[in-house]
Amino acid sequence: MRKAFLVAVAALALSVAGCGSTIKPEGAAQAVTDLVSKETGFTPTDTTCPSGIKAEIGAEFDCKFTGPDGNYVAHVRVVKVNGEDLDFYIQSQLEG
Repeated sequence: MRKAFLVAVAALALSVAGCGSTIKPEGAAQAVTDLVSKETGFTPTDTTCPSGIKAEIGAEFDCKFTGPDGNYVAHVRVVKVNGEDLDFYIQSQLEG
């Protein structure tokens, strides 16, 4: 399951709303949760992302969640900004 989990999440982007000039941590966490759920059938219940990340192209940050076989890190990169809508490239992997 782990290999399929990593590959399925690697190349997708999602949109969420930003708040002024920073990304809403809860919006980014929901984007990660939605993507993992859609691509794997597993829905994380504890996804967390950092606050204070600038809503600009190229910004990168890591979110964390518990997967079916351990702790995961979802590396998130902002690839498009359109007003308050952001497109993310999200790649997750088992932590460690």
